Amino acid sequence: MPKIKINSFGEGIEIRQLHLDSDTYQHWQTIAIKKNRNLPDLILDPFFYFGLKDKKINKLEDIEANLISGMLNTPKSQIEIWFDRRKVMKIPSHELFNKLVLYPLFNLEPAASFLSKELTKGIYVVQKTIGLLNSVQLKVGSPQLDIHDFTFKTAKFENLQFSSEITYQNQSLHFIKNDTMVTYQTAFEIF
Repeated sequence: MPKIKINSFGEGIEIRQLHLDSDTYQHWQTIAIKKNRNLPDLILDPFFYFGLKDKKINKLEDIEANLISGMLNTPKSQIEIWFDRRKVMKIPSHELFNKLVLYPLFNLEPAASFLSKELTKGIYVVQKTIGLLNSVQLKVGSPQLDIHDFTFKTAKFENLQFSSEITYQNQSLHFIKNDTMVTYQTAFEIF
């Protein structure tokens, strides 16, 4: 059975909406006040988790959260599509997001996420990354690929547009790996 493999390279973004219960929020807020810092900045500090001595939460990624991530529309970003161990297509991000064509080249669809509506109260963490953003694959029964069977789900955050997910014939591809480095990180709270 042939496999489709998709690699996304370049610059990416991750946006997390943290879910903290009221007891945890109050406890962490007390620690932030004692350290004379605000809570969103404290959450970004890796030494904060060491000082907590909580076996369930050792790093930012251990906090329960809504997460959306994807490839940013920048010159460094691109998608490679492999079929049956051969590279069949390389898509630079400017071709994927180009709206100035008579007929759209790719099926773009807005992603349903917490970003689709107005941001609700809570703590948000935004990270920009670079590298292999994700590698996904799917076994298919068809001996041929058609680019129109792919759907690229897109999202926007502030003035940044990014591709968050790729589906093939309405089937999600299975995550294999990623290898990124964080280049920018910020956190903020909406009251």
